[in-house]
Amino acid sequence: MQKNLFISHKASRAIPLSNNLTRDFLIQATLDGDVRRIEYQNSVIIDERIVAADGIIVERFDGRFAVDLVDARPAHDPTAEALTQLAFARKCHGIIELRADDVRAEPRCSAAREVWSHRSVRMHADDRAEILEALEDGGPAGLAQLAASVVTRGEARTLIYALACEGAVELDLRCGLSDDMIVRSGYAGFSAGLSAYGI
Repeated sequence: MQKNLFISHKASRAIPLSNNLTRDFLIQATLDGDVRRIEYQNSVIIDERIVAADGIIVERFDGRFAVDLVDARPAHDPTAEALTQLAFARKCHGIIELRADDVRAEPRCSAAREVWSHRSVRMHADDRAEILEALEDGGPAGLAQLAASVVTRGEARTLIYALACEGAVELDLRCGLSDDMIVRSGYAGFSAGLSAYGI
C-alpha cells in the first residue's frame, strides 16, 4: 500500500503517513510555536537487525522527544520497542506518549485542520509584507484586531492562516479560531527549507 506524504517547513524530509491520527499530530506540531523541528526515521537497529520504526521526533524549546502515538502504533511493534531504541539512538530527552483523544482534543484539532486547509493559498508579496510588518511594528495581536489593521488584496484571515502554515506567523490554537486568538511573528528561521506543504 502506498503511503501519502506529509511535508512541513519544520521537517527536512517528507514523512510517510499511514493513518489520519499521525496526520493530525503532524499538522498540530507544524502549527505549534513550541515545536522547532520535526524529524522522521523509518528504521532503527535492534540486536544487529534493522527494524521498522516509523519514528517521529519533535524538537521543542524544552528538548528533543520521540513521539509515541499509542493508538497508531505499528502492528509489528506493539510495545514501541523500536521507538524506545530510536529515542536512545537520537539522544532524546524522553518519549511523549499520546492517545487519539489527546491529538483530537477540541477545539484545537478542528482549528488546526481549518488553518492547514489554507496551506496552498497564494498571496501577493505586498499582502505578506503588510501582515508581517503589522506584527513587527505592533507586536502580537488578536486575530480580528490584526485583520482589521491591514489592507490586503486577499481576505486577511485567509492570508494569516496561510502564513501560519509556512511558519511566518504563529497562532495560539488552544481555544480555537476566535476573534481574540493571539497571532505573533513566527520563527521561520528555524525552517528546514522545504517550500511545499503536504496533505
